Amino acid sequence: MSIIDLTSMAEPEGEQQDKINEILKTLKEDIPNDCYQCGKCTSGCEAFILLELEPHKVMALSKSGFIDELLNSDVIWTCVTCLKCKERCPQDLAPVDVIFALKNIAVASGKQIDTGISNMLQSVLGSGYIQQPKEVVDKDNKAVTRDSLGLPSLPAPKEIQKLQQVLMKAATETLG
Repeated sequence: MSIIDLTSMAEPEGEQQDKINEILKTLKEDIPNDCYQCGKCTSGCEAFILLELEPHKVMALSKSGFIDELLNSDVIWTCVTCLKCKERCPQDLAPVDVIFALKNIAVASGKQIDTGISNMLQSVLGSGYIQQPKEVVDKDNKAVTRDSLGLPSLPAPKEIQKLQQVLMKAATETLG
């Protein structure tokens, strides 16, 4: 499997489908029945403020068997992995773990990955940074760059090749 396969819409086959089934089985067994929908996870969620991610609803939908609906929505891709849902839960549950499992299933199934995540991955693989510095416009409508502000240029990450190797290895390994 390569990174291209993970971001394409190819249908899973053979061993890949077996791994998806294994993740689904584990997900169904591990979806906690102890979640009583208090909403503390959602009240601390960084993505809820801007993107309206509601971790307690993800838990409820997962428990109710709406896995395909979650996989086909953009909801799972809005999680910023702050882990506050895990920290705030009075039942010691982890909605973020369920979201990770759903993301793994989506990628392995060949579902369309959010373009922002794909762009970020390509940028990290190419330069080591999530995003390159951009030219912005100030309040006087003048273009401002790092150079125009007298800021030093960003150094290339010292271990960019090692980072690229680790990411490529992770992208080419099978789920499991």
